[in-house]
Amino acid sequence: MRGYTEKDLESFIESALLENGYIKRESKDYDKSLCIDIELFKRFLQSTQAKALQELGKRNIKEQELLKRVASQIQDKGILKALQSHIEIMGVKLFLAYPKPNSSANPQAIEDYKKNIFSITRQLYYSEKNNNSLDMVIFLNGLPLITMELKNPFTYQNAHNATKQYKTDRDPRERIFKQSVVYFALDSDEVYMSTKLEGMATRFLPFNRGLNNGSGEIGRECGSGNPLVANKMKTSYFWEEILQKDNVLNLLFNFAQIVKKDKAESVIFPRFHQFDVVRKLLNDTKEKGVGQRYLIQHSAGSGKSNSIAWLAHNLVSLHRKQNDEEKPVFDSILVVTDRKVLDRQIQETIKSFTQDKNLVESITDGSRQLKAAIEDDKKIIITTIQKFPYIADEITHLQNKTFAIIIDEAHSSQSGKNAQKMGEAISNKNDKGADEIDIEEELIKIIENKKFQKNASYFAFTATPKPKTLEMFGIPCEINGERKFIPFHLYSMKQAIEEGFILDVLKGYITYTSYYKIISSIDDDKEYDKAKANAKLKKYVTNHIATIEKKATIMIEHFFQNTCKKIGGKAKAMVVTSSRENAVKYYLFFREYLQENYPQYKALVAFSGDKEIDGESYSEAGLNGFSEAMLKDEFKKDNYRFLIVAEKYQTGFDEPLLHTMYVDKALEGISAVQTLSRLNRICKNKEDTCVLDFANTHEEIRESFSTFYGQTYLKEPSDIEKIFTLKSNLFEYGIYTQYELDSFVEAILQRQSEDGIHSKLDTMVKEYNAKSDDEKTEFYTKAKAYLREYSFLARILPFNDTELEKLYILLKMLITKIAPPRTEDLAKGIVNNVDLESIRIILTGTSDISLSSNGEVTPAGADGSGKKEVEFESLSNIVKAFNDKFGNIDFGTDEKIANSLVKLKDEIRENQTLKDSLGDRQNSHKLFVDIFKSKYANFYLENLPFLEQLGDKQAEFKERVSSVIFEMICEGLNA
Repeated sequence: MRGYTEKDLESFIESALLENGYIKRESKDYDKSLCIDIELFKRFLQSTQAKALQELGKRNIKEQELLKRVASQIQDKGILKALQSHIEIMGVKLFLAYPKPNSSANPQAIEDYKKNIFSITRQLYYSEKNNNSLDMVIFLNGLPLITMELKNPFTYQNAHNATKQYKTDRDPRERIFKQSVVYFALDSDEVYMSTKLEGMATRFLPFNRGLNNGSGEIGRECGSGNPLVANKMKTSYFWEEILQKDNVLNLLFNFAQIVKKDKAESVIFPRFHQFDVVRKLLNDTKEKGVGQRYLIQHSAGSGKSNSIAWLAHNLVSLHRKQNDEEKPVFDSILVVTDRKVLDRQIQETIKSFTQDKNLVESITDGSRQLKAAIEDDKKIIITTIQKFPYIADEITHLQNKTFAIIIDEAHSSQSGKNAQKMGEAISNKNDKGADEIDIEEELIKIIENKKFQKNASYFAFTATPKPKTLEMFGIPCEINGERKFIPFHLYSMKQAIEEGFILDVLKGYITYTSYYKIISSIDDDKEYDKAKANAKLKKYVTNHIATIEKKATIMIEHFFQNTCKKIGGKAKAMVVTSSRENAVKYYLFFREYLQENYPQYKALVAFSGDKEIDGESYSEAGLNGFSEAMLKDEFKKDNYRFLIVAEKYQTGFDEPLLHTMYVDKALEGISAVQTLSRLNRICKNKEDTCVLDFANTHEEIRESFSTFYGQTYLKEPSDIEKIFTLKSNLFEYGIYTQYELDSFVEAILQRQSEDGIHSKLDTMVKEYNAKSDDEKTEFYTKAKAYLREYSFLARILPFNDTELEKLYILLKMLITKIAPPRTEDLAKGIVNNVDLESIRIILTGTSDISLSSNGEVTPAGADGSGKKEVEFESLSNIVKAFNDKFGNIDFGTDEKIANSLVKLKDEIRENQTLKDSLGDRQNSHKLFVDIFKSKYANFYLENLPFLEQLGDKQAEFKERVSSVIFEMICEGLNA
């Protein structure tokens, strides 16, 4: 039977490339000392720059001298920089390659581009020191750019053996490895790449398509690797697409970048999904033109900032044929982000990707700066969504401009008002005087401004798409007769984890359950609103200082026994609390406990504003001792190990040293994913993460993550009929008539005096105030629902409905003058009538939370639900029911404690260092004390309920256990 080897794979790839216009070369054609295929390099220069060669001849530069100088400059500048610009010899510029022109306007540029020479050499003997060879090398105009090591699984080797070969058998000091742009290791199943060889420190990244393969059908498998291809190898895309000549030039000129960090230069080369998404977006935009919408679902770890930067730069140069003339598709690229931290990150990334700094402008001063940036032909403009409303106010003359709007974290930046302002900012405005206004025409304009503008394309990036985001930006598709929405492109959380770009935060997920017992402190058996009473009691026991102190003790001891030594002893933790008050309580306890037990370490706290507790006011800056702006830098210092947060740093906070998270807050959906994902960033020596969750179950966390683990999709479009039903329901309350509605909107659009506007609203407010409390609450709730839903639906409705818009205009102003009645608190004072008798916090379990790619989400609807009936219950029954639910626990037997003590003694006795010291009682006791302290912490956590029953005798018990175990070990006794 015929054997298949890596030589066969080489032949297969070589044949495919030769069919694609490559030239076959031999190893003997390569000059090892110059790192050049001299014949092809000369051929390229003579065909494209004959005049420059003649000029060099006049300046007495002979051929060999020219080649040496070229090789020297490439070595000094680096091949990528030399390719993307030029080299200069004796004042004469030489271009080493020509990119594909953006348009056909310059025939000479097209001719030069066509004269690029691609060649392939198999078994290239590259070294002057040894007889090592590379399986394949790709040359451009005689210059080596891409090296490849191939393996064939039929010979029991794979791509990982190829990466090992690069690390162990390829000297990074060899000239070819200093010059080449990228190094690939591949087999028939997988491809890996590196841009710098550093021996065993070399890092190879996956360059695989992923089983997601960009966008695709709903429910398809996601993850790392490559999908099956009919009658082809899984890696066939690499030579059929990536090594296709236009794509190689595209990668070299429009993607590969040299970036500086800490004075050191490095090459950034796109991973497959980054190149793939930009290429597909450009192709689709070129085909369809301006006015499209795209949703890109890329997980954390996808390199989103780089993808956005590459997309922005490539959109600048994108041309399209219009009226037999090729023109730029977009006048300006607006990059809009929701977070200031990421805004700075994207600014730095985009600016580092361009040689012309004038192309990019970051908007820091509002609308005037943006207007000036557009007028000055700034091609890439970076701003935050918070600045956009101010920007929109002054931009009125953009009729002939086209925009690409790249939105980061689309689910947050595309909320109603901000989205509308974005639409207004790039729409064509044409102001008229009040007397000229046609009400119907003006309403249509307002509606059109809310819709996605025809002179803009939208590119929305998010890792966690909400239903509205999917409906606004996703691709509509028909599946089994049902309309659904999917992302244009996908790089899933599953793939990012499997490829090692983020860590799986759900491995070894630890949950605790809290049990409470309360007692009534009064004789009067009052009745309360049962639902509200239960909510208040749960809040009372979970926020009780005794509860917080017990949880905090578990957190701190767990950290120092399990986390502190992680990441080379640099690991940090975040404590997620449910409120600002709890954040302060946790911080104060942490500060005191650490000072007494671990004085070399400290905690920081993060919350907004000032919080008063028991008559004392606290602030983040006051507690930390420095300003809020300094917190991120201070937290990097080694002595700060805990960050206690309340609604801060749960999104957008990127600190790779975060290893452990202690969760004391209910998390759900996107909030759960974003919060826990603070741990997933990778760094040197970080091998895992840890979560201790006191508020959520494994199943609840699994449900939240599963939605975004693979491809997220919208099950069905929004039910448009609901907004019309809601409109009809609001009319039925009789707060306004159709005449009053029409008259009010006309007054607004004609900009009538404020007196008249208030007068019209006051008439409606009078009708509202005459209603019952229940009716007021219902109307107010439904009005808020209408405003929320219509601001979204107006953007996607396939038709214009002026009646819906008129009601929106009215309600937006009416809602400011009315308020729902304050409902009587029928559970008021219940927490003053109970006492917390006991608390038990029990380890529920530790397990890996496995996920499935169930990414179905459903649209949110406007229901405007009414008020629920109150159910009353006596205090005694409420207390009993509460204790039945939260205090029903079996704390185990004395036998369990005895077994734990035996286990503790056996673990300590097995310590070899202690065994060796037993001849010296004084020395062995010192060793024993340290070992006992470490092991007892785990015993404490496992037997917390029993130890809590000992009360203030815990220390005495611990001392007694220590003494007995030491004597038993010294005497060699058994339990």
